[in-house]
Amino acid sequence: MKKFLCLLGALALSLNSCSSDDSSSDGESSTNALPTKITLTTVENGKSGSLDYTFSYDGNKLKQISLSDASKYVYTYTGDVITKVEYFRSSVLISTDVYAYENNKLVSKITTQAFSSTYQDKLTFVYNSNGTVNVNQSQIIDRQEVKYDTTTLYTFANGNIVSAEYHDGLKEKTTNTFDNKKSPFVNITGLKLLLDLAQVDSDDYQFDFHSANNALTSVTVNYDADGKAVQTSSVEYKTKYNSNNFVSEVFSGDANDSFKIQITY
Repeated sequence: MKKFLCLLGALALSLNSCSSDDSSSDGESSTNALPTKITLTTVENGKSGSLDYTFSYDGNKLKQISLSDASKYVYTYTGDVITKVEYFRSSVLISTDVYAYENNKLVSKITTQAFSSTYQDKLTFVYNSNGTVNVNQSQIIDRQEVKYDTTTLYTFANGNIVSAEYHDGLKEKTTNTFDNKKSPFVNITGLKLLLDLAQVDSDDYQFDFHSANNALTSVTVNYDADGKAVQTSSVEYKTKYNSNNFVSEVFSGDANDSFKIQITY
C-alpha cells in the first residue's frame, strides 16, 4: 500500500521514530486558512530528497496542485463538489479521475489513462449502516465491468479515518490515533468527500484529504492467509502547530530514514 502523509491522516510506514507535541507560531494563518505550499523532505538509506506542492485556489475551491517535479493535478468542480481531477506530467495529460455523488456522498471514481482508453479502473463506495465505508475495486473493459475481491474498509470517529483495512487475498490493517488540532485541508471546499485517499501521490506518499485532524500514531498489522498476524510496524510523530492550531511541521524517523513535512498557509 502507499504511504500516507502522517499529518493528513492514515499512514503506513515502517520507520522507527519518536514523538512529541510542540507548539510553534511558524506560518501566518487564520481559522479560514488554506495551505499554499507543502514541502516534503525525505531521507532514505541516508540519501535525502525533497518535493514541493504548491496550491492555487478560486476562493476556497482548489484549482491546482503543482509539484516541483513538473507534475500537477487540475481540479474541476460542479457546484461545491469535485467531479474531475486531471493529472499531468510536464504538461502531458496522464490520467483523468471522474467522481460521482449521491446525496452529497461519493459513490464512484473512474480513472482513465490517457494512452490506454480501452479499460478504466473503478472504485465503488458502499456506506454501511454502522458508519463504515467499503471501497470496492473493479475494471471496465470494453464497457463491461469486471469486479474484483479487492476492497478497503474505512472506519471513522470524530471526523477522522481511525482505521483502514485492506483485503486482497491477504489482510493489512492500519489503525491511527489523532490530535485535536486542524488538518491543513479542512477549509478546502469539497475535498473531504474524496474518501479514496488516492490524490496527489509521489510514488510512495499520499494525502488523506478526509480526516479533520492529524495523526499522532499509526500501527500497521499484516496477516497471513489464515488470518494470523505476521508483521506489525508502528510510527509516531513529532508535530508542531502555529498559533491558530493548524499543523505547521511534522517529523518522523532517524538519521537513515525519515520524512519532514512543512506547511505554509
